[in-house]
Amino acid sequence: LHEGAEAPDSCPACAHPLSIEGDFLYCRAKGCPLRLFGAVKVWVDRLGLLHWGDALIESLTNPDNPHAIQCIGDLYRMSIADIQEHCSGPKMAKKCWQTLHDSMSVPLEVVLAGMNISNLGLATATDIVRAGHDTVDKVLVLTVGQLQEVPNVGEITASQIRSGLDARHDTLLDLAAVLDIKSARSGPLSGKKICITGDVWAPRKAVQKMVNAAGGQAVDSVSKDTAFLVCDDPASTSSKSKRAAAYGIPTISGADLKRILDGLATCEEVAGPR
Repeated sequence: LHEGAEAPDSCPACAHPLSIEGDFLYCRAKGCPLRLFGAVKVWVDRLGLLHWGDALIESLTNPDNPHAIQCIGDLYRMSIADIQEHCSGPKMAKKCWQTLHDSMSVPLEVVLAGMNISNLGLATATDIVRAGHDTVDKVLVLTVGQLQEVPNVGEITASQIRSGLDARHDTLLDLAAVLDIKSARSGPLSGKKICITGDVWAPRKAVQKMVNAAGGQAVDSVSKDTAFLVCDDPASTSSKSKRAAAYGIPTISGADLKRILDGLATCEEVAGPR
């Protein structure tokens, strides 16, 4: 809310009473199309899904449209024909469907970060999973006290996460039923932070998603605990390359990363022990 502005009493989309949390207004009505639009948009952005723009999401979450969805999980129940009702032609509908179904193996920490819960970003979600809370069922019964035992999670953050999990209880169970949700502690990149710079064999967001699915954590900057930097330009003078060199962090090629992801090599074989 802006200083001095009068807060509306109800949601403009569904007329449900609004709640104030800090500087923001929230509609908590389960059937609110604006709330569902926001949830789907955050989910699509977190998974880096191509072709899923605002116009498509708005159409899908509009209750007046045919084949409108009721929850995030409904995305995965739609046919190409269903999606075609909301986009420009069969070719685009097929691309949207394919992109969605190519992303049905999702690390638990990405699922949690995609729930749009206050102070639950990818880093915190990864810390929660690596603390042993590595299934949806385990996460849903976490107490505020258990959350406070996770690194960098204080009392206020723990309470916000707990409240957010309560509000998304059904959504998480539904996604667990339709997706292959993996633990961050499994996979060839388990426990490793990976930074990618420049172009590799696929769009960066897609490769970052593969890194997360393989148990790693794709990060946007190089720090002392980064396992290795992925770069296809040996002569790169980017800030990431300079920082990696300063920290003594090995740099590998996109082809090397793909070998690790495909199970043809280990991190130690490609980048050495760290």
